[in-house]
Amino acid sequence: MTSDFFAIDGRVMPAADAVLPVLDLGFLRGLGAFETFRTYGGHPHALPAHLDRLWGTAALFGVAPCFTDADLRRVVARILELSGHDEVRVNLVVSPGDHTSGVFGAEKPRWVVIARDLHAPPEAWYERGVTATTFRGERPSVHHKTTNYLCGRTGLQAAEVTGAHEAFYLNAADEVTEGVTSNILARFGTTIRTPITTCLPGITKAGLKPLAEAEGLRWEEGPLPRADLFTADELWITSAVREILSVVAVDGQPIGAGTVGPWAKRLRIVYQADAIASAARDAKN
Repeated sequence: MTSDFFAIDGRVMPAADAVLPVLDLGFLRGLGAFETFRTYGGHPHALPAHLDRLWGTAALFGVAPCFTDADLRRVVARILELSGHDEVRVNLVVSPGDHTSGVFGAEKPRWVVIARDLHAPPEAWYERGVTATTFRGERPSVHHKTTNYLCGRTGLQAAEVTGAHEAFYLNAADEVTEGVTSNILARFGTTIRTPITTCLPGITKAGLKPLAEAEGLRWEEGPLPRADLFTADELWITSAVREILSVVAVDGQPIGAGTVGPWAKRLRIVYQADAIASAARDAKN
C-alpha cells in the first residue's frame, strides 16, 4: 500500500501533517519560486538544471540558495522509501518564509517538497495526440517559474470549455510563446522551430535539443507566429512529466495530418532512454 509523504525544510512527514503558517510570504504575498521534476529509476532527473532555474527565480524576491542538491536528493530518497511509490512527481517550492516586517520582510526562507505518485500520462495521449487552444496573455517575469498562475488560469479555463489539453499564450504580434504548463516546438520538414525569448527556458526542451540534432534535425530558436502552426508537419509540447507530446489540433484546426507524427514517436524513445541514463549518472556524482 502506498501513501504520500511531503517535506518542509528537509523534514519528511505524512502529507496530512505538512502545513504552513499563515504568515508565510508565499501565502501572504504570493512570493514563491517552484520547479516540477520527476524521477527515473528512483533518481531525480535534471536536478542541477532545475535548481539553477529555481535559484534564479528565488533571487527575484531576495532568497539565496538555502539547501543543496544533496539535501534534496536525501529528501526524495526518504520519501520514496516511506511512500512505496516506484516513481514520483515532485513540486518543489521556495518562499521567503514567515513575514517579519514591512511588506516583504522575512528572515528564514522555507522550502517545501510535494512528492506524489508519478501517474504518468495515459499512453492514449501519445498514440492519438492532444489538442490545444490559444489565448491572449503573457506571464509576468516570463523567464522565471513562479507560483503566480493567474494569467494562465484564463487560458486553462478556455481549454476546459473546448476540451483541449493545453492553452498557448498568444502575444500582441500574434505569436505563440509557450503553453501554460509546457514549451512549444514545431517541426517543418527537418527543422524544429521553437520560441526562446518570450517563454520559460524549458529544461525538457533543452534536454531534447542535442538529441534531436543528433538524429539529424536542425534546431531554430525564434518567433513562432500562430499562422505558422498550421503549416507545420508536427507540433509538440514538452514538460518534465509529459516529456514530448504531440498536439494534433489547435483552436479546432488540424496540425499536419491531424495525427501523431513519426518524429514525436522517435524522439520520445530517444529522450526517455537519455533521461533514465542521465538521472542514474547524476545520482552517482
